[in-house]
Amino acid sequence: MLTPRSLLQLAKPPYFFQPFQVLKRLRLEFFWRSRRDASVVLPWGLSIKIDPHEAIGYTIASQGLYEIALTESLWRLTEPGDLAIDAGANIGYTASILGIRVGAGGRVFCFEPHPLVFNSLKANVDIWKKDRRCGSFELHQEALGAASGKASLHTSDWFRTNRGTAWISGATEANPDFRTIEVPIRNLDSLFGQVAAIGVLKMDVQGHELSVLHGAARLLDRHALRDIIFEEEGAFPSPAHNFLKSHGYFIFGIQEAFTGVRYLPDAQPVFDPVTGPVPNYLATIEPERAMARLSPGMWQSFGLARLIASHL
Repeated sequence: MLTPRSLLQLAKPPYFFQPFQVLKRLRLEFFWRSRRDASVVLPWGLSIKIDPHEAIGYTIASQGLYEIALTESLWRLTEPGDLAIDAGANIGYTASILGIRVGAGGRVFCFEPHPLVFNSLKANVDIWKKDRRCGSFELHQEALGAASGKASLHTSDWFRTNRGTAWISGATEANPDFRTIEVPIRNLDSLFGQVAAIGVLKMDVQGHELSVLHGAARLLDRHALRDIIFEEEGAFPSPAHNFLKSHGYFIFGIQEAFTGVRYLPDAQPVFDPVTGPVPNYLATIEPERAMARLSPGMWQSFGLARLIASHL
């Protein structure tokens, strides 16, 4: 319901630069209270099916976007014709960005191990496959890690309200409050070892980042991965940061600002460890190219710039 606190939330970039989103937010507050499914049109013109009562779905429904600094980074760094990988694809929000940006000549590989979430991802991708602007999608109901085999995927009660909270570990964790299922796990070297170049790897794997990177060691050695955008909960520099640096990658903290995104060389972005969101980082083998694409001010993935670009 609308409260003084929720009204203050309207003083954010998704509303300031998308004024009509305020009306959509009101519709969410008043008319979607009893709905468990809805369809939202994203700023780049793709529809996404969401649950407006789940954390990720609610944010997309209310703001029209999710994690705008991550969104903007993927939007600017992904190029037409790229091969892109979405590790921890969830319902497909970031896959939709990658699909549009790689264009008809590109490919997007999505990895999501949880069966219920994977079904939502597949339903959304089935819609986008009909859009000629998108690249081809290949879906894998698998986790990514250091080696191929089986892994334990855990969820807690929090998963009921945020389906982005499942996490992988190598063995069953002894906690009666956790629910655990066995899922297949693959490593990137075995899947893409013969691929000449991968444009973008996005990772949101709930603390499993270093394991995914270990499974891509050969790709990293030959600098086949151009840009890696990933969440990292640990203090900077974490083992994942150091591992990437040891392979010649440059690290930038991704810092959200009101009018755009700042990229902090070899530094952790400012964030609230209690309320989040978890910091995101860019690791790139081509820092000059990345900064040239990321440096122009203002938002390009949504707002007026996106609206103008869509009509050119």
